[in-house]
Amino acid sequence: MIICQLAGFLGSGKTTLLVRLGSELSKAGKKVAIIVNEVGEIGVDGAVIDSYGLKSVEITEGCICCSLSGSLQNTLRAITREYKPDIIMIEPTGIALPSIVSKLVRTSMVGEERMYTICLIDAFRALKLFKEANLFVSRQIAGADIVAVNKIDLVDDDVKEKVAQMIGEMSPQSKLVFISAKTGDGVAPLVKLLEEG
Repeated sequence: MIICQLAGFLGSGKTTLLVRLGSELSKAGKKVAIIVNEVGEIGVDGAVIDSYGLKSVEITEGCICCSLSGSLQNTLRAITREYKPDIIMIEPTGIALPSIVSKLVRTSMVGEERMYTICLIDAFRALKLFKEANLFVSRQIAGADIVAVNKIDLVDDDVKEKVAQMIGEMSPQSKLVFISAKTGDGVAPLVKLLEEG
């Protein structure tokens, strides 16, 4: 089983990519479960995901890397036991630190799971975010297995090159992919990276 955390700053396009990845993996015959962490009482992302025919479970009213860590661990165990998915995708809030979520996942699961963290970066806002929230963004990127630069349909090659350079300096071991979750460009190579490990 594969467990994939899809991290990224608020507005980076996580839910759009989650729907696209879930749909592509389902078409490929994979059984996909999605866990969404919403901070508010009413989960918007879960409703969006369900509207595409995908199965999602919402954990609300807190952050899974802090106050709701037990809820995440219990949810992972229940989904694994009851649904037996090939892939579990986790979308934490945009303020969560992926390293903490990864640690929680690793302590709650037993068996042959493979864990991946994809950090999604909004190419359109990246340079501004790197300047204004550098510490937070670099902590989200650090340790990511894959950094997916999203919204490439909104920027030119010069911006893509600058973003790639900054990511390379922050996390040189991460695999880098350029995507547009909206149009689907670059999503197939991302799916392949997940499937192949």
